[in-house]
Amino acid sequence: MGEADVVLVAGARLSPFTLRFGHLLGPDTTVIQIDTALQPTNPRVDTFVSADVKSAAEHILRMLDGGTSSEAWRAEARKRVAEGPAQTADGRLDPRALATALDAGLPERRTVVQDGGHFLGWAPMYWRIPRPQDLVMVGTAFQSIGLGLASAVGAARAVEDGRTLVLASGDGGFLMGLSDLESLIGAAHSAVVVIYNDAAYGAEIHQYGSQGLTQKPMLIPEVDFSGIARALGAESVIIRSLADLAALTDWIDAGAKGTFVADCRITSSVRAPWLSEWMAAKQAAKAAVAG
Repeated sequence: MGEADVVLVAGARLSPFTLRFGHLLGPDTTVIQIDTALQPTNPRVDTFVSADVKSAAEHILRMLDGGTSSEAWRAEARKRVAEGPAQTADGRLDPRALATALDAGLPERRTVVQDGGHFLGWAPMYWRIPRPQDLVMVGTAFQSIGLGLASAVGAARAVEDGRTLVLASGDGGFLMGLSDLESLIGAAHSAVVVIYNDAAYGAEIHQYGSQGLTQKPMLIPEVDFSGIARALGAESVIIRSLADLAALTDWIDAGAKGTFVADCRITSSVRAPWLSEWMAAKQAAKAAVAG
């Protein structure tokens, strides 16, 4: 997006998070915003249109007369996303390689629900999301972890037949909502649960452990979520290598019926770029106040 000549902002408020703390757009990019607000929501906007986004989008599509395609830039974006090695020096999975492999194996007709946590950007970065309504990020909206499983239960009831619900969660958030796993197993026609299990509260490890604070309270004794899931009636395996995803592939090939829990043992050595950006912005704000 930093290379774009024009960016059309439809309904987004252009918060610091949306704009990657001011680094998302190039200095010469023209920003057009469509919103029901009466005025631009950010000084970065060059042209503002006060309108209902759906009506405006329909009007723009009529102007374009169908002569557009998103595949070229989507393909280019996928090429630029860093994948990382399959496994890291500590013998655990790199979450980027895991996310890439999962995208290739998960059913194409998918609705993704996310908990909050350090892992929360891997699915939006690496997974194909078929429609806007197929990405549900409740944890992000509330700035909280532990809401993923409960949200997945509701989504499982709402998702149309033939679609697979995919829940992405960290181990800390999953433990907070663990009782809802039984509810999800009972509610879902087809569901895959991906647990990014780094045996820690990953966000705290990177934010506070990196500053020298003791990491003991941030660590979680590694939980065998696979064993718990099988006891509750789901199919499940521990994923220690990309080859272990064959069990998930077999389940999907057999019809993807019921619930499959992938207990993925990832490294805590990879820091997500969005967290690095937030940490840098926080330090810059502190320095500005101190100065």
